[in-house]
Amino acid sequence: MNILNYKLSSTNELLTARIGLLATAHTINTLSLSNTIDQHFP
Repeated sequence: MNILNYKLSSTNELLTARIGLLATAHTINTLSLSNTIDQHFP
């Protein structure tokens, strides 16, 4: 299992409003989506 290296600073905002961005970013990095897009859409 790969543990994500992210640190959250102290805030009064709800994390649930932004946690989807972290999951999406991790998925994009894991799948190397940017490389695939660059190959098909130069």
